Amino acid sequence: MAGFTRTPARRACTQKLALKKALLTSAAVVLVLVVSMAVRAAGEWHTIGQTGAGDTVSVSSVRVLKSNQRVALVRVEYKEPATLPQGGPFVEMRARVRFNCSSGAAAPTTEWFYTRDRSGRFVVSKKATRDDQFGKDPEGGFADMVSKNVCGK
Repeated sequence: MAGFTRTPARRACTQKLALKKALLTSAAVVLVLVVSMAVRAAGEWHTIGQTGAGDTVSVSSVRVLKSNQRVALVRVEYKEPATLPQGGPFVEMRARVRFNCSSGAAAPTTEWFYTRDRSGRFVVSKKATRDDQFGKDPEGGFADMVSKNVCGK
């Protein structure tokens, strides 16, 4: 084995393998960066105001659609645990909402109602897909505030 030398074909194969490893590593790093940026962007809640009861209302991920419509994520953090028409007591509500900016209508496509478990963590206690009273007085009266904020952008 003292006279072992690499052939040009073996060197080329080793170089190709090293190049593949470098490209794969680079792709993995880029993927991690893109995913972390997407998660961070989705988590950017912007407080837009408070209801009359002192509940904090926030909006995130506003997307503009055709025909003067928009979709946004809406979060309401209840100052005190709230009993709503959907049940309760809930400490937070999040919803994906479609806004028709021409008519001022807001229709949630999905709503999640959160409570706290014994350790203090948020737990989804109810999920709803239809809510005719979304944002009206029984739920805190925040619909107009959110609609004006989302459609004003």
